[in-house]
Amino acid sequence: GGSNRGSSVFFRRFETFGRTADRDWAINLPDGERAMGCAVGMGWAAVVTSRRFLRLFTVSGIQGPVLWIPGEPVTVVGRDRFVAVFHHRCSAPMRDGTQMLGYAIFDGLTGASVASGEVSALGPGASLAWAGFSDRCALSVVDGEGTLSMLARYPGSGGSNGGGGGNWMPMLDTAGLRRTASDAFWPVEVHGGRLVCVPLRDGRDHPDPARRPVTTTLNLRIPMVTGSMVKGAKEEELSVRGIFAVNQEKVLDDYLVSTGDADEEEIEEEYNQKCMQVDKVTLKLFSAVVQSGRVERAYDLVRRLHSEKAMDTAVQMAERVGQRKLCDRIDDLRLRKDPPIEEEDDEPFDEDGDAASFDSRVSEERSGRSFDNGEEEEEPAIVTERRRPEMTSRNISPEFEGGVRTPRRQAGRTRDNDEDPEGYQSTDEESPPPRESLKRK
Repeated sequence: GGSNRGSSVFFRRFETFGRTADRDWAINLPDGERAMGCAVGMGWAAVVTSRRFLRLFTVSGIQGPVLWIPGEPVTVVGRDRFVAVFHHRCSAPMRDGTQMLGYAIFDGLTGASVASGEVSALGPGASLAWAGFSDRCALSVVDGEGTLSMLARYPGSGGSNGGGGGNWMPMLDTAGLRRTASDAFWPVEVHGGRLVCVPLRDGRDHPDPARRPVTTTLNLRIPMVTGSMVKGAKEEELSVRGIFAVNQEKVLDDYLVSTGDADEEEIEEEYNQKCMQVDKVTLKLFSAVVQSGRVERAYDLVRRLHSEKAMDTAVQMAERVGQRKLCDRIDDLRLRKDPPIEEEDDEPFDEDGDAASFDSRVSEERSGRSFDNGEEEEEPAIVTERRRPEMTSRNISPEFEGGVRTPRRQAGRTRDNDEDPEGYQSTDEESPPPRESLKRK
């Protein structure tokens, strides 16, 4: 008893391959340490405490790393392998009342630092209203004004676990979707390019707990400026959001490959397919711009393309409208992004130097050999099937010392084109010499 007693944490699993009695577990924090927030993910559970600790556990109850948090904890969220902690960067907000918050993303299984930085996604005088991860593990927040923002990270910007941060991008402003000024939206999750939420009416700030809430989905739409490209405004916003999505996909894929949780070839194929979809949207926008004659804008769009095939398509579109200079610039850009692989050519033969070095090497090789008769070794003759009987007759000349000798074929070989590629088959008998070679003049 007493107010100094630590908090108790209870964990209940939905399924287990062990005993049902071991499915649930509980743990008591040390005296004076209170639980400020909890989160769960794939294979892990996390508790943020009043001591500015992040305590990690496995789903079976095994304790993991205990990590310090840079400031007073605000909330903690998790999904898949990742856990994110939001904390105060200072004890007081800004002059206009905006909260000064920071974030830190960790690997829920190992405790490795993944990313960290400031939460700059809060409007003037606003505070943090909701936080979570999207279905592709992009950290997301909603401020008190109803603006959804997501953390944009870029491939190779900080390594697989370098602790680098990213940039916050506004992905949806729900203020323009309200029917009245007192309406609001209660966020649930970000999934498939949509915000799943519960509409709130009549000034309510949370759903009725006594009734099952009815959810709705709002398509994400970056609040871009209208007027620069009226005809392609939709494609322009979709292209920017698509590039954001493939970048987050690449960051997640690289991390999963580095931890051994994904196959690099399979993930690369999926990533290339998504890049092709984004390139199709960009090419559609490029077509409208190049037909209007705005070649500089068209060139800027080409820089967003991912594949060489998409650049070839852009060149064809530019050629159809006679934009030769634009085609040349696209070709130069393509060569810079995907330089051709140069094959190593054979070195040119120098008649003086190379020939002399070649002759010297041949002389050295020959000088190192020893022959019984003191003569130079003759080059081996190339024997064909037709010349084989003729050469055999020469070897059995009667002038050979000791009389006529019949040459013996290589042991174990006789003619048979069906069973041996050289045309011989196994035998132990001698081959009789041709009759013509045994006649004396």
